[in-house]
Amino acid sequence: MNNRPVVSIVRCDAEASNSVVEQRLFEAADLMGGVAEMFRGKRKVYIKPNLGIDDVRYYAGRQVALSDPSVIRGTVALIRRYYDGELILGDASTGMPCRRVFEATGLDRALAGFDVRLIELNEGRFVDFEVPGRPAMLSRYKLSDELQNVDAVVSIAKLKSHLSTGATVCLKNLFGMTPCPVYGTPRRYLHAPIRLPRVLVDVGALFPPILNVVDGLVAQDGKEWGGRPVQTNVLLVGNNVVATDATAIRLMGNDPCADYGTAPFLFDANPLPLAHAHGLGPVDASQIEIRGDEVADLGHHFGVDRGWSSELDQARTDVAIQMRTYLRERDALVRQAPGRFAVLADGNVLDVIDSVDALPRRADVAAKVGRENAGILVKQIVSPGEETERLDVYESIASRAGR
Repeated sequence: MNNRPVVSIVRCDAEASNSVVEQRLFEAADLMGGVAEMFRGKRKVYIKPNLGIDDVRYYAGRQVALSDPSVIRGTVALIRRYYDGELILGDASTGMPCRRVFEATGLDRALAGFDVRLIELNEGRFVDFEVPGRPAMLSRYKLSDELQNVDAVVSIAKLKSHLSTGATVCLKNLFGMTPCPVYGTPRRYLHAPIRLPRVLVDVGALFPPILNVVDGLVAQDGKEWGGRPVQTNVLLVGNNVVATDATAIRLMGNDPCADYGTAPFLFDANPLPLAHAHGLGPVDASQIEIRGDEVADLGHHFGVDRGWSSELDQARTDVAIQMRTYLRERDALVRQAPGRFAVLADGNVLDVIDSVDALPRRADVAAKVGRENAGILVKQIVSPGEETERLDVYESIASRAGR
């Protein structure tokens, strides 16, 4: 019996009509198979599109940085073939309400009549969600209470490069579920060396998508926002988030099994091998079944607009080392400022702030230290009994660096 995850790839001209995009998406889903079973018995389905900011730009008539409305509409139509229950869609957009991006892209019109409720993941009440099993970074996350009782997640990602994770596909897309009012804008507490790739694993374990759709009609090269458009004319549909992303990254001309230090993974660890190690799915091509059109590559090698340097690598190691400073000072910090945030660099507590949004610009903190590439750690101050973070991860990185 073949238990390998399935990823379907179909060619679809970005300049084709919306009805053709929907037809090709349906064909990809039918090739993958099992969609009816995915949604059988579900009561609350959440769709996570990429609506992160109002970077509304078009190329060949399609969105460059955001999930295109035609792909979102086609996915919703696909779901509604098999499921008539509660269907919610939304993002924790950075610096603005999701509804602003929703309307700016025309999604309000595209989804009219489908009974989809828009949710704002940055608004309302936030509740704790416990990561199942052994977490990669944090044992629990505060997320919107709108996500309570969700029993199926669909990730609709844009195919694009990402400065910090190498690529934005369906797993990285889930990062937008974490709210800015809790973790800072733009989620500065989580969007940090060491934390970021491991947080992606945790969110993927909390909400593993049953259906993964990659909008590759027009892709984006170089970075996640404001990058260069590339017309790639492809759609991917998969039933496992790691397998889908690994396949997409191969099509982008990169090795999804590669790790930190190998382009495009120049900021920190590649999240896909971490996710595989936590049982979220395979990265190796031999463990993934590919169906559909024969697409070996997209005719363009995707990269990131950053390079690797020993100085930046040292800064990452410094971040890990600063956790030793925090542990040394923890008792005093807990007595003086429980729940607040310590800013640490060069073996010292530089400041204690009320929220992550009160953190000065990185350049200002580095200037205070006197080193442009100083590793800076921001750590919430909690007692050992209240700690939710895997502090051993930091020590492991520092030790491997011989520090």
